[in-house]
Amino acid sequence: MTPVPAASKKSAAPAANAWPSRPLVQLTHDFQEIAGVAMSAGGARVAVADHEMAAAGCFGYTNLEVTVHDGARGDEIASLHLHDLRLDEMAFTPSGETLAIVARRGMGGFGGPAATLALLDPRTGESHTFDLEPPSGYGGLRLSIAENAVAVGAFLDGRVVLRKLPSGEPLATFTDPSFTAMALSEDGSTLALGTKDGRIRLRGLPEGRAVGDLASPSGAPRSLRFQGDRLIAAAEGGQVWGVPVSGAPPMLIGKLRPDARFVGVASDGHIVDVLQQEDVASVMQGGRWFTVPPPEDRYVEAVAALSPEGDRVVAARGPQVFLRRPRDLTSDGITLGPHLQGSALGAGPLPDGAVLFGAIWKDGTARIWNVRTGQPIVLENGPLPPLSSLAIHAKGAVATVDEGGTAIVWERQGTTLKPRHSVRTNGPASVIAFDVSGDRILVGTRRGEVVIVDGSTGQPRRVVSTGGKAVSGITMQDERTAWIWGPRENVLELDAETGKVALNDEAGVIGLLGGDPNAPTQPSGTAKPRLRLDCWNAVCGLAEEDPSRAGDPVRILASFGMLDRPGAAFVMADGRVDTLGTTSGELFVCREGGKTYPFSHCRDLVEVPGLLGRRLDEVCAQGAAVCPR
Repeated sequence: MTPVPAASKKSAAPAANAWPSRPLVQLTHDFQEIAGVAMSAGGARVAVADHEMAAAGCFGYTNLEVTVHDGARGDEIASLHLHDLRLDEMAFTPSGETLAIVARRGMGGFGGPAATLALLDPRTGESHTFDLEPPSGYGGLRLSIAENAVAVGAFLDGRVVLRKLPSGEPLATFTDPSFTAMALSEDGSTLALGTKDGRIRLRGLPEGRAVGDLASPSGAPRSLRFQGDRLIAAAEGGQVWGVPVSGAPPMLIGKLRPDARFVGVASDGHIVDVLQQEDVASVMQGGRWFTVPPPEDRYVEAVAALSPEGDRVVAARGPQVFLRRPRDLTSDGITLGPHLQGSALGAGPLPDGAVLFGAIWKDGTARIWNVRTGQPIVLENGPLPPLSSLAIHAKGAVATVDEGGTAIVWERQGTTLKPRHSVRTNGPASVIAFDVSGDRILVGTRRGEVVIVDGSTGQPRRVVSTGGKAVSGITMQDERTAWIWGPRENVLELDAETGKVALNDEAGVIGLLGGDPNAPTQPSGTAKPRLRLDCWNAVCGLAEEDPSRAGDPVRILASFGMLDRPGAAFVMADGRVDTLGTTSGELFVCREGGKTYPFSHCRDLVEVPGLLGRRLDEVCAQGAAVCPR
């Protein structure tokens, strides 16, 4: 047993009654690539580790963003950012008062291998990080946690390092090339070490003296964890055993599905595992299972974790997190992650001053706002019905498809939508889109047809068969070319003028950025500033582009986006928020220095009516183009 040198870096939080100096308002849970999840006892807290892609010049790397959420409501309560590291494992202490995270940068990473242990207090947002000796080669790190200690194992090197909690102070290091697995008892008094010769050696802490030697059934254990007065040992071949610490005969609990990863043993004694076969992933417990819905990248791996008492399970895949009870995996639970059908939509500023912003949530809820004034855009007889498709043209026209498959083109008069045309199709419509000019409307149907409609009369010009199943998406590429998307099929290219359809082999290929390099340019300093509206995922941004402003030609005036909860949106500028259709106190927190503040510390940041309108007035007074008239 040898001491470990300390290398602590603290991320201090502001005082509890301090106002954050540079506040960030957490608005949505749009994860990118979830690498791991963890859950505290009773499911009270859920941690999500998200890998976020970044670049420095031509070099790409991965940052790790860890957020902790309230397990009952899904609201974020704490967060931690780790630069240029990828997650290996994370876990809560039994009380849920500390989250331990081990992450590393591999041999091919910029700056060479590195490893970090991070300790996050989800109650205060305070965090400490400690440099670790990185594992050899491409080996990973393993983690086991008790209430007062944490163990980090690098089994390719046969090294286990212990640190005290919550301080991170070094306790001990154990080195033996035969180590294959480890586990800390809940009270931190015993460390179990699995070995290649099929033994489980028990060490008393903190001295490290030998206090027991148990036989591991089915050979060397691949993983160990304490559960009461026994060890749960998963062995090669998928067998899971209960090994009493007293030395009594072990008991076979069950066996994993072939190629499945072990998650834990639920409170009813059944094994919980996660299995991915090609693009289908499922979490199974006993005879019940939950199919984890596939993301756009259908081959991304699923991850899962069990609460310490085995009564809650959290699973994630791609950008979504699912909270369930093992006894009823199929019942509805909380879901975190992208919450919209497709992307948010925006248009404006329009001649009457309006800036339109709309979207559809995954439950069909649809909303459109004039975010300049904060007023909702509604039908004459009430709000929009549940929709399956929504389109907003740059000139302000609106088109919808309701859940029954009826396609309607609307005319906006102030804050009211009045029907202009009802589009006739041979079967229920599924999706609708405007062409670039707005003179044509394309309607996809559930029977695989695309109806090309005259935008001024609402009369069909052509009906084009895609030869496939329901049309799920239409994207205009230029004035007459559209990409037609079907479920799990190749993308088709449609000429909206002639109706000709061809297989598009270039879908997903990034073309020339920035337009035609040979196009004439206007000398810097002579072009008039203009306004530009760009939407991506759940957020749109309104920017002023001014070529005469050297070094900073684009200035973001405001961003606005849809919140996780249906019917709620926001406008944000200069760190201040104007909320739309929601009670801000239920949704908003602000973050600074690794700490997440509750709404009581953000009151000066939210509820600023007419925020976007005032910003636009300021910019337009300076002569920007495309301003309301």
